[in-house]
Amino acid sequence: MSNISVVDRSMGELNLNNSTTKELTVGRKPLSQKLPKGDRKGLFVQLETNMSKIELKPNVTLFKYAVEVLMFFKKENGEEISIELSKSRKRGFDHEHDKKTCAIVYEKACKKSKELNSGGNFVYDRQALLYSTTKLKTDPLSIVVDDKEVCSRLNFIRAELKISKVADSFQTTTNDVSKTVHNCPALADTTILEVLNLMASGEALKNSKVLTIGNCVHYLYDDAGIQTQPMFYDQGLKSSAVGASKSIKTLEGRDKVPSLYMATELKTTLFHPDDTRLIDLLKTYPGFDSNKTANSFWATNVQHSLQDLFCFLNYGKNKNLNDDRVTIQIARFGDSAVNQKFEYENRETGISKPMSVFEYYKMKYGITLSYPNLFTIVAKGRGGKHSYFPVECLQLCNGQPVRTSQMIGTEQADLIKYSAALPAQRKEKTDKVVKALKLGTDEIGLMRVNKPETVTGRVLEKPKIKFGPGGRMVVNWEDPRQRGAATDFNITKFIDPKSLTNWDVVFDEGEPNFYKSVVNATILNRVAIENLMETMKMMGMQVTPPRQLFIQRSRLRPIFESAAAKKVQLLLFITKQRNNYHQEIKALEQEFDILTQDMKFETAVKLPRQQNTKKNIVNKINVKLGGLNYEMESPELQKRNSLIIGLETSQKGGLGDAPISIGFSGNMMDHPQKFSGGFVYVKRSSDVYGPVLQKLIHQIIKQAQSRRSGELNQILIYISGITEGQYGIINEKYSMFIMEACRAIHPTAFRPEIIIVAVSKTHNTRLYKSHSGQLSNIDPGTVVDDVIVSPVLTEWYLTSAVARQGTAKPIKYSLIFAVLKNNPLTATQLQKITYDLAFGHQIVYSPVSLPVPLYLAGECSTRGAALLATRKATFTNGEFDMAATNNNLGYLGKNLFNTRFNA
Repeated sequence: MSNISVVDRSMGELNLNNSTTKELTVGRKPLSQKLPKGDRKGLFVQLETNMSKIELKPNVTLFKYAVEVLMFFKKENGEEISIELSKSRKRGFDHEHDKKTCAIVYEKACKKSKELNSGGNFVYDRQALLYSTTKLKTDPLSIVVDDKEVCSRLNFIRAELKISKVADSFQTTTNDVSKTVHNCPALADTTILEVLNLMASGEALKNSKVLTIGNCVHYLYDDAGIQTQPMFYDQGLKSSAVGASKSIKTLEGRDKVPSLYMATELKTTLFHPDDTRLIDLLKTYPGFDSNKTANSFWATNVQHSLQDLFCFLNYGKNKNLNDDRVTIQIARFGDSAVNQKFEYENRETGISKPMSVFEYYKMKYGITLSYPNLFTIVAKGRGGKHSYFPVECLQLCNGQPVRTSQMIGTEQADLIKYSAALPAQRKEKTDKVVKALKLGTDEIGLMRVNKPETVTGRVLEKPKIKFGPGGRMVVNWEDPRQRGAATDFNITKFIDPKSLTNWDVVFDEGEPNFYKSVVNATILNRVAIENLMETMKMMGMQVTPPRQLFIQRSRLRPIFESAAAKKVQLLLFITKQRNNYHQEIKALEQEFDILTQDMKFETAVKLPRQQNTKKNIVNKINVKLGGLNYEMESPELQKRNSLIIGLETSQKGGLGDAPISIGFSGNMMDHPQKFSGGFVYVKRSSDVYGPVLQKLIHQIIKQAQSRRSGELNQILIYISGITEGQYGIINEKYSMFIMEACRAIHPTAFRPEIIIVAVSKTHNTRLYKSHSGQLSNIDPGTVVDDVIVSPVLTEWYLTSAVARQGTAKPIKYSLIFAVLKNNPLTATQLQKITYDLAFGHQIVYSPVSLPVPLYLAGECSTRGAALLATRKATFTNGEFDMAATNNNLGYLGKNLFNTRFNA
């Protein structure tokens, strides 16, 4: 293993003056202009889409007004206070409830106002904006609503609705579609898009049998006839619901004139139960008892499922307030009600004393808790202080979707499988849901939604795959013996095999009746390890037999301490699935700087019969050791000595200000097609990349320069987790950070080309191949770069991987920033580079869904989030300590940073 280490481990010590994205205006500088198309090679195919063109009634004037909704309450001392709901910054259920209240205030205000009830056409976004086809005569307009139906809290006095014209973009017309897009994002007037998006959801927003999240995702409470067999889990009472998302955007159009299109996309989501007491929910998890502690294995698993859920306080003044009850958000489980103490201050005497949660609820509310020995719920209160609540006094808020981070066991895999449908079935189901929701219905008569658009796509050529010593062997894509789908391939020798001569295989001594003894371990060694070694040798690796070690009393640390003393290359663990050592193995890998491979016993015993699995494990080991299994012969990649970087975020993590894991990967090893990576932790914010990007890119460049030959003349960055609203930040801020990172390498001599591509997996676009009226999945390598793309950006949809189940979803790529020199670049070349990179995974013999640096960045981000859950972040004086956390938990500065440790 190489001992080269050229990077600084600290990601928090460098405070650069420009490492912030705070500025008054972003988006006034032009984004990268459209590249020339270039030589459009490939097989042309006709595709159906879910994008429907919208035709507007001409010459209609639209007026835009600001709305302020104020709620007035009486404090205990008689003082009157107001709270503005129309600019609510709350999250989850609380945010949706504020929007619902705003809508109620608006509806009641309309009945009281002659002007709002005069027959004009008004569209309200349930927050701070109102649109109208008629100009209000009174400006500003103020209406008082004192109806108790607005809010059931006893201290509610009245609500006030104030309407005034906005300072900018007050007036536009339906003839101004071309103004909705601009190469400088801040100069686009999106008023028409805002109006139409609301109008298209109008019926769904008003329907009490529809749950709306945001303004564009709608779920049916009654989905009979659409869901054949809804999912339901007795454990946790989670159930599935179907709905649809909708978006209206300005796209290039068939005549290259900016045109409006609506996309609708099927949504199938798990939901937590409605109207359920938290104690009753906990009882559905097997093994529950009234003495469970927060640190028990049972509680750790269940807490993962409930973290961040909103709950009502269901006692005292809140008992009969319906959705107006006070809410808390679950942060974690705490000590039992009898043991969890806090400092209670008597307001009359001013004397403070320790008091348990059990004692407090009996004294304050007259409640004798039925579960005094059960863990409490910890929620973050005012000023960041923690508050503690008995489980039996909480009730789940309604309409809460199950986030990915809340899924346990097989729930995520089950949902993916349940949601998977072939194109024809998916389209039919989508059409039913859209019809039931009445999406695209226009009461005003302003728009007409046409049939879905058809477009022309191209199937790109696959790159040549070279393997064997010196890359002398090449995959023959035309060979009929090539198994599997058209993009699958096979190799028989590694192009750069490595040696494995100092390694340990680790078994679990605690496993009864099978390989507890050395004899049984020897049997497994012959069954599994000798098979692996034979495959390693067949692929060209040099390998000697490993030592055998045993985990004693489930303690993994001594294994790593022994390995560190022997400077082993690799620890291969073979343990039963139920022992669940994986997260601890990976945490100790990071701590001890030792490569690991975790193989389940159930897999090991089948290796002689499973050639693909065996080869997959060997592929991983060779790559982890720094090898290269095969090479892509890609003219577009090889003509430029490029540093190609992927950046991805994982939003998994704790509550509030808990850190986020940014994963990164780049070809910074000793071959331009060897990719390694890592992760860094940042504070959760609207801009997670900004605080670390310059330092991170600088370290990646230094690492690449220390390992690769030749001058790096281009930096190509694929960045995910970015919304279209943040394109200006990429263009004006991130680009500067990257250029500053280059100047830090050398003030004048290092000036590579810089290309930044934003990548989206969360868009609503779907593409289908149609043949004789039958829909099927599009072929891997299919690219679409006109009609349904941006009118001002180089943008394309690309499907790289085969859809193994369900309907393929293309990835959207948008070129945001480009500084090019003497190497002209066309859109077709950039598309081909992106597709070829999808073949570089090295473990699986087929393309993955993303260019490999971005794919690996996602895996590193997930690894970082998992490690954070196992080891926890460092907080100093109550604040997240970015430098300390990255020093303690990161791979920067470790030997493993020079490897693809996460293979």
